[in-house]
Amino acid sequence: MTKRWAIHPSREELSFLLEAGVIYRDGRNFAAARDIFGGVRALVPSHELPEILLGTVDFQEGNFSTARGHYEKALETNPRSALAHAHLGEAWLFDKDKEKANAHFKTALSLDPTGESGKMARRLMEMSDSVTFV
Repeated sequence: MTKRWAIHPSREELSFLLEAGVIYRDGRNFAAARDIFGGVRALVPSHELPEILLGTVDFQEGNFSTARGHYEKALETNPRSALAHAHLGEAWLFDKDKEKANAHFKTALSLDPTGESGKMARRLMEMSDSVTFV
């Protein structure tokens, strides 16, 4: 018989871990950020945020397709995640597909019209409107 660990971190502990991962990501220590976000994903598989943050690591490395995979997986966990839609739109925009990008921005805005995810989507949609791809 195998023993299983039962770890139930508090909300504060999860926030601390995620913040540490963001610091590593922003410091361009992508391997450490991936380790942390992957660990948090294992601890709370029913929450989309660790998956979104894994996507942001790939996005910062310029791997937009891989980032989209994380954002899409986050949306499987929570189809109403405005944050996942905003980031997915951003990844499509950086892959030069304004139509798909704007569709996700509009969804993010409809889900979170006055919140931070909606504001992010609005700014990205404005950026999308101002760029022309050759």
